[in-house]
Amino acid sequence: MKKSISYILMVVMALVATNISFTSCEKVSPTGVLIGNTSVDDRVQQSLTNDSYLGMAWDKTLVDTIDEYSFLVGSDSHITYDPGRLEEMLEIGMEHEDLFYCHLGDLADTKPEYYYNTEIALNKATHKWFAKYLVPFADTLGNVYTDTTLYMDPRTSTLYRTDLFDYFVPSSLPFYPVVGNHDITHNGWALYSRLFKTSFYEFKVSLVINGDTVCDRFIFLDSANGTLGKYQIEKIDEDVFDILDENELIRNTFVFTHTNIFRPSLNEFASTYCREELYYILDKLADWNTTIAFWGHVHAWDERDFGGVHHITMPSMNFVDHPNGGDDLLVRITVKKDGTYKMERVGLHCKERSKEELMLEGYSVR
Repeated sequence: MKKSISYILMVVMALVATNISFTSCEKVSPTGVLIGNTSVDDRVQQSLTNDSYLGMAWDKTLVDTIDEYSFLVGSDSHITYDPGRLEEMLEIGMEHEDLFYCHLGDLADTKPEYYYNTEIALNKATHKWFAKYLVPFADTLGNVYTDTTLYMDPRTSTLYRTDLFDYFVPSSLPFYPVVGNHDITHNGWALYSRLFKTSFYEFKVSLVINGDTVCDRFIFLDSANGTLGKYQIEKIDEDVFDILDENELIRNTFVFTHTNIFRPSLNEFASTYCREELYYILDKLADWNTTIAFWGHVHAWDERDFGGVHHITMPSMNFVDHPNGGDDLLVRITVKKDGTYKMERVGLHCKERSKEELMLEGYSVR
């Protein structure tokens, strides 16, 4: 009996070590660790189906009076009962008038009540964002459409329906996440996708300078299983991200995904991508003329240039790693009129709240 068990263990260890039996279609990471009931191929196929009705709802065209903009990036918030750090990030962004907010995965740990609390926090922020930015929409004749709850963001002329609160349709807070490994563990994709619909998408920010329309591209990739997967790579190679008109010039491309490729230090995890896929990713970033590639996952800061691309690996913004916060847990990028950018690190400092405080705010603490 002991001998049989030892043989079984030897076979399992060999399969894990060589990764022979696992493909991108399996519900495992490339290291053979069971992490969820969806593969990246499952999620990307669902994302493209959802995208057929979402369209380019997230595209933004800055009005003539605005020639620069900023966006805020955070990572690995690992929300449990208290979404305070996410609330703080969004409040900081609104105070600074950042155009939108990005998150690099592991938004919430996988329990229904954690996603319930995340949704409450995002709904609260959506109401605040609507109140701060949106104005009643008026047509060219001056007719105001408040009776149909049709409003406009005067910075981009984007129309919003304020009676709808569905993320990733033209009615929502401009919060753009990627999916992380903790977001898909224990059937977490069902919770995540109910809110965000897609793990694989792109939008653009356009503005007119000296009569020319210039665009910055924002590409979001699914690497929650530690791989891009066969299907996602096929779609990338089919130019699924080729959404620009012929008369539009690309100034910058910013890419966001969860699993890192560079190792911040000797005691941090290295990339889990296989060698060939790692080369593919680096080549594709170069092909896109990527300005900055953003990564998360390892809860540690790293910044370097490689292959003409600036790479930023973000620290975590959660209470466990940083109970007292920190001055450098977020990154703000300001894109200037001439296409250059400025980067600054931004702090989070709120403390974790008690169950009594959370209950008063309407959050679940059971």
